[in-house]
Amino acid sequence: MGRTSSVFRQREVAGITLGKTDQGLHPEIFDDYRIESVDANWLQERVKPKRHIGLTPELCILCRACEDVCPWECIFMMSPGIVQDAENPDVMTLANTAEATFVIDDNECTRCAICVERCPSDALWLGRVQ
Repeated sequence: MGRTSSVFRQREVAGITLGKTDQGLHPEIFDDYRIESVDANWLQERVKPKRHIGLTPELCILCRACEDVCPWECIFMMSPGIVQDAENPDVMTLANTAEATFVIDDNECTRCAICVERCPSDALWLGRVQ
């Protein structure tokens, strides 16, 4: 027969209700969760694709205003020579034809879109990946 402890008193610590037992403080466990099946339709209704900042290169005038205004400092206009020896052939083609390589650090960008609003030539846009 298993040992069962009684809860003597409860208290809240950092938003979690803890029960005092003879074995110390433990979080209360709830078992009133509802289990539902998850399918593609359910996910499509509830999970939105991540937004991203896009660039239309033909409209960019290389003013670097987006770089200057970014509060997270995650936009970079780099010399194509930096990626000149890239193994990816698409990147190599870009490096040979572009005047600058536009890079956004996707881990740092919060999609605040300040750069989109600041761009004088409407080269930047905020969108969703379909």
